[in-house]
Amino acid sequence: MKLHNTLVETLIKTYEVNSGWTEEKKLRTVLSGMDFSVYTQQDGTQVLVATKALQEAIKDIERAQSGRK
Repeated sequence: MKLHNTLVETLIKTYEVNSGWTEEKKLRTVLSGMDFSVYTQQDGTQVLVATKALQEAIKDIERAQSGRK
């Protein structure tokens, strides 16, 4: 299973913001608190995504669909 590009960017940003502390305690805390979900792309490939990002994308799709009606 691969990491989705958005998750890679989220992890990099998390590292940039939270690294540099003694024994990387802050980074460890933030990473251990992150929630991930498996997303199946249209081509059948399963990738890991941040659950928060997935939920936001679902809400955006629902809003777009309700706006069409």
